[in-house]
Amino acid sequence: MIFSKFNISFLFIIIFLSSCSSMNVTEETVYSGDVKTVQASSTDNEDISYDSQAIFANATVYFDFDKTNLTSKSLQTLKSVVDALNDNSKLNIVLSGHADERGTREYNLALGQRRADTVSQYLILNGVESNRIITKSYGEERPIANGQDEASYAKNRRVQIN
Repeated sequence: MIFSKFNISFLFIIIFLSSCSSMNVTEETVYSGDVKTVQASSTDNEDISYDSQAIFANATVYFDFDKTNLTSKSLQTLKSVVDALNDNSKLNIVLSGHADERGTREYNLALGQRRADTVSQYLILNGVESNRIITKSYGEERPIANGQDEASYAKNRRVQIN
């Protein structure tokens, strides 16, 4: 009787371990910050008329401190923008460059312009005609976060796409 209980227990352990080894366990990191992007997409079968306010309502590209280079997250946003612009050749956009409050007014205006120019160059390199893009810089003049901490600064270092 002990032998059969041992066999049953052993069989149960083997079945349990084999079922655990076939399970797919995934781990996903979710960013819960206030930085958001817009994904614009369409299928080939549909004839969609884009409205720039609807497509780019919250399309924003964020930058690191005193930087103008694009991050992998900003490239995801810009790929969606390129798709929408290439799908509708009549759509024009305005790129508004911004900076946080650190630095002089003149420096931040120039930094905001360089950021808008970086986004513009990316769009042009991906097939968007330059005459469809207007770039502006507001420097530190139009913050969306009024704090003096890194989280507020990060929200203000941006290019808004409208």
